[in-house]
Amino acid sequence: MTCTSNCTAVTGKVYAPMWAPGQVPTGQEIPIFGALVYASSTPPTPIPDHTYCESCVDTPSNAVTTDHDGSFTLNVNPGTYYLVIQKGQFMLTQMVTFSGSTMALPAQDTTLPSKWDPANGAYIPKVAVVQGNYDAVEDILAKIGFGTLSGDKMGSDVGEGGVQEVTFYQWDDTGNTSAKYLLENVSEMEKYHIIFFPCSTDVDDGELASETVLQNIRQFVKDGGKLYVTDWSGETADRAFPPQLQLGDDSGFDDEIDSTGTYDPSTLAGTLTTPGTADGDEYDATDGKAIDPDLEAWLGLQIGPTEDDPTPQQYNPDQFTVVDNWNYIEKMNPVMKGMDGSGNPVYDEPKAWLTATDPNVSIGPKPVAVTYEPTGCGKVLYSTFQTSGADASESHAGLMPQERVLLFLIMEISACTQNPIIE
Repeated sequence: MTCTSNCTAVTGKVYAPMWAPGQVPTGQEIPIFGALVYASSTPPTPIPDHTYCESCVDTPSNAVTTDHDGSFTLNVNPGTYYLVIQKGQFMLTQMVTFSGSTMALPAQDTTLPSKWDPANGAYIPKVAVVQGNYDAVEDILAKIGFGTLSGDKMGSDVGEGGVQEVTFYQWDDTGNTSAKYLLENVSEMEKYHIIFFPCSTDVDDGELASETVLQNIRQFVKDGGKLYVTDWSGETADRAFPPQLQLGDDSGFDDEIDSTGTYDPSTLAGTLTTPGTADGDEYDATDGKAIDPDLEAWLGLQIGPTEDDPTPQQYNPDQFTVVDNWNYIEKMNPVMKGMDGSGNPVYDEPKAWLTATDPNVSIGPKPVAVTYEPTGCGKVLYSTFQTSGADASESHAGLMPQERVLLFLIMEISACTQNPIIE
């Protein structure tokens, strides 16, 4: 339904859940880059409520994507249509009547939803968190609308009971609320689109030496699931997918699994000999730099508190402080993950989004936030830094730069996979 004459030029800005004008202090809004916006005479296909393979396909003829500031201009024939705004599993669908030569949509019509409510055209990722000991990622999830905080939505700590749209698994639990149950049952893992393994989840060597558990992690990702892993929980991803990343060794632990095990990418089978851990030493880096051009442009448009100063200020994406780092990424390795339709090898090439320097070892700058795409439809995000303090004393108003970076990456890993290799 491409419009070529007598069109209505529809403008607006897409915002992150709970971060639109009127929801946060003026200037601290968070736009969404790369969201798909289009009008349709029929409703879009619903988002499945479980793991699924979403390969990138041709978009509707009138579709546009949002710029770094969240803005878009959509040309449509006047009339009433379904307006669809989507970034991965975040999708908002509503009936809108377009009229006149120009039409500006209010933020309330262009802000991604914070609830799973298909009956009202609202979808968000289904999320599980294996709760960590130090990195309270649930605080950040609550701040972007996956639930409510225990106090002021701009700054209070939140516990397990405060997040309604997240399922928690605890390592010291038993039965179907335990991390052990989650990892040992791929059907349980595939209830979700994203599974978070924040710092120090206590997933032990016994579980990660189990080929059943490792194969479940691989199957979840192959089928379209996304893993979000931070610092000391890094071995959860690394032992399932050993070759992609080699972590630094600034704390004296054994060499990373890449150099201590063997790995056959054609079968996704690994043999572990002397596995190390992801447990490095803590450091703050003052030279954090967004090296992806889109992330750099997006972050540089924003205002908010920093790790050094709670007073809102313009961000410098080329140099900002990244706190609570617990390792660095020494090397990223391309890994052959299969063949394309012409019989040519296809490689998974890990992508660095953010770099910083570890002053403990004077090595850097090195990648500290990386994504990669193993065989299949899913993705893995690993960051060496924590997203949020676990103690109430560390809670803070707003989202700091490194938290905004990880919000950007949550959106990116939820998006479709380009030409996935399915074997």
